[in-house]
Amino acid sequence: MRIAVLEDDPDQQAFIAACLAPDGHRLTGLERAVDLSRWIQLEPFDLLILDWFLPDATGLEVLEHLRHGQGWMQPVLFITARHQPGDVVLALEAGADDFLHKPLNPEELRARVKALGRRLVQPPAGSVLELGRYRLCRSRREATVDGRPVSLTEREYQLVNLFFSHPGQLLSRAFLMELVWGLAGNVQTRTLDTHISRLRRKLGLDGSQGLRLRSIYQYGYRLEEVGRKEGGVIASVGTDAR
Repeated sequence: MRIAVLEDDPDQQAFIAACLAPDGHRLTGLERAVDLSRWIQLEPFDLLILDWFLPDATGLEVLEHLRHGQGWMQPVLFITARHQPGDVVLALEAGADDFLHKPLNPEELRARVKALGRRLVQPPAGSVLELGRYRLCRSRREATVDGRPVSLTEREYQLVNLFFSHPGQLLSRAFLMELVWGLAGNVQTRTLDTHISRLRRKLGLDGSQGLRLRSIYQYGYRLEEVGRKEGGVIASVGTDAR
């Protein structure tokens, strides 16, 4: 599975990674809630391991935002050094799927992660987005046009993933700069415009292939289907048939 570990202690992150290494999971270690908000838009995680105390939020606040703000449905394993009565109830009521106290037992951690893996709503790591002649395979981080693979840099892939995940929606420059580059939206840079220009050229997002990546003056960009009015792109989501 692709697992996000939101834990601000590097030693704990390393310990969790060592515990789960025998099972071949792919882990992404994060230290701040704002990092998770950014990454979860870019990476189709299967599971989140979430610590109670974080530098910029509590685990409960993160969980509340994920479940009710972003509609994130994948399993969450809460971990904490707290041993207060009612902690487990608070976490489960906030949307956690399971709860472990520190210090973590390696075998128990592996067993809980395996059990949560069986509850997956849908294996997003293998999800495929198809828009007309375009196909985005998230598990391979690959884009194709009429079956022809198109070479993309990591930043280009992240942008394509965002636009294809939000077809027809107007995405602001600030939103894109924050999620893809981790920069404040008021930073003066032409980096985003340069990447958008490259994407139009590489993928033919000028309308010639049925989709247009349109610039909205002084605001941002929107992926539109040629010949339809605003917001008129329909995407189908499937699973990788590998």
